[in-house]
Amino acid sequence: MPTLVRAPAETPWFWARIGYRDEVTAPDSVEAASPAHASDPSDGSDATALSDAADASDRSAGSAGSDAARSLGLDGAAALEPDARWAEAGRGATALTWVETADIGRRSATAEIDDADRGPREASVLQGARLRSRAAGPGVLVPVGLLIGLVGAYSGATLLWPLHEVAPTVQAVEIAAPVAPVAEILWPAQGSAAVGVRGLGTTTSSLDQAAIASVTKVVSSLMVLDRMPLAVGEQGPEFAFTRADNLSYWQYRRSDQSALDVPVGGTLSEYQLLQGTLLGSANNYIDRLAREIWGSEAAFTQAAAAWLDSRGLDGITIVTPSGFDARNTATPEALVALAERAMENPVFAQIVGTPAVDLPGAGTVVNTNGMLADAGVVGVKTGTLDESWNLLTAKDITVDDTTVHLYAAVLGQGDDEQRLAETRALFAQVETALTTQEPTIPEGTVIGTVETIWGTSVDVVTDEDTEIVLWNGADAQVTPTFELGDHREAGDEIGTVTSVGPLNTVTIPLALAEDVDGPSPWWRLTHPLELFGVTDAQR
Repeated sequence: MPTLVRAPAETPWFWARIGYRDEVTAPDSVEAASPAHASDPSDGSDATALSDAADASDRSAGSAGSDAARSLGLDGAAALEPDARWAEAGRGATALTWVETADIGRRSATAEIDDADRGPREASVLQGARLRSRAAGPGVLVPVGLLIGLVGAYSGATLLWPLHEVAPTVQAVEIAAPVAPVAEILWPAQGSAAVGVRGLGTTTSSLDQAAIASVTKVVSSLMVLDRMPLAVGEQGPEFAFTRADNLSYWQYRRSDQSALDVPVGGTLSEYQLLQGTLLGSANNYIDRLAREIWGSEAAFTQAAAAWLDSRGLDGITIVTPSGFDARNTATPEALVALAERAMENPVFAQIVGTPAVDLPGAGTVVNTNGMLADAGVVGVKTGTLDESWNLLTAKDITVDDTTVHLYAAVLGQGDDEQRLAETRALFAQVETALTTQEPTIPEGTVIGTVETIWGTSVDVVTDEDTEIVLWNGADAQVTPTFELGDHREAGDEIGTVTSVGPLNTVTIPLALAEDVDGPSPWWRLTHPLELFGVTDAQR
């Protein structure tokens, strides 16, 4: 069925003259160029009218065609088979005409258009024609599309790729071992002295030996316990006493020695004899034990030298077990070392820490160490010879939940009151130094750094103060442990630092001082090999 194009309004008679061979549709450009083709809603010749006219024309083709031919002076054969022709250039565009398919093909061949040779009507045919650029062809668009897709995929991958292969690392910074300042002690104006902290060292005013008197009984009592060991609560062997022992007691007294009476016809245990020796400083009690064990004073002297040497207690000389001999001497520093060893024996420590005790024959025996009245004092022994008053004392204090054992030895003081006062003064100085010391590692101390390959560096700092008990040049060892994981925000705990001192160990948390920022988009885009783990990250 042919498709009809509305005829120009000025040639309505033309429809009766038209015969049909092939259907032809005018190009859009021709329709656009024809003034008569403008759309008009009031025009009755719309698409429906055209279709009806075409149907009517088909039905009357035989008769109407002949009539038209006759009116035009044509014979019947010529009317039915007119020659195909194109509209003349000088005439208005013909709405429909006869065409040959082959002729259409020849005229549709591609040719260059010369605007100079084309008339106004021909030029109007191309007005509004849509020209396609060669750059919009598949040969250009497909590669460009692929390139855009690759760039998008690369950007998305690098911008969103996890940082497992370039995760930040933590490096410890070098930390100097914390060291306490050297102790500065105000020493007694008279005699000599030493003060020490168990595990932290001792400082002394003199290296000279001085008579120690009954402080000797610390050595002889420890020697007895080595030969006849006791457990806490045990009494040990018993020793019988006679009238002769009572007479001997009075001889000790007449020679101005410390002594305690004995139970005539009764007994005293090893433990009781040691109580009388260390609390009441009874020379007759320790002499009895020494004779029972070594047999003679000479044998005891040899045993004492060997005992001291085997324990590394240099600076102490022992001749008699009681100390009633000026040849029993020691340096203050050596006595501090002796006190530390003595207080390790639980039986000895129990005895010297007792204020008073009741003993058979002697009655109530009060400890001669007046320092026991002070809080924290736990022993050990007094000693007096002629006008030289000596005192060896042990005291326990608490520093930051740590028990600290202090020892002081004062020799050659003028009286009991002076030796007590000087001992208290020494302890006070040490206690002040221990309890007022600066934090070993203050809060905010840099212990390490978090490093990233994109240039971020964040300090790792202590989250609180570290208090290690140190004194007189003692030091501590500091060991950090880091666990960064996924922590990246300021204040996040990423490890601990452990400080180990001679007396206590403290572990505190470590935290990030600032946020650990991730890499910038530009860094991600320009470092794909590091992100994907293809090459080792260079820090």
